[in-house]
Amino acid sequence: MSEPLTKNQQQLRGKQVRDMSIDELNDWIVACDRMEVWVQHNKARRSWKDSREEAEEELARREVR
Repeated sequence: MSEPLTKNQQQLRGKQVRDMSIDELNDWIVACDRMEVWVQHNKARRSWKDSREEAEEELARREVR
């Protein structure tokens, strides 16, 4: 089965959330949700969930400014 991420989402892998634009953060949150559902191993699902939460926190931090 092929990976469920778009090309743009794949390019965000490895990029720090603090370096992402608002649009990239929103796209990354969607990517994390997709990957959390797609992967089978519990540890891998947790890491995608953690990454999504980190991106959500960064978005919230920027909205406060």
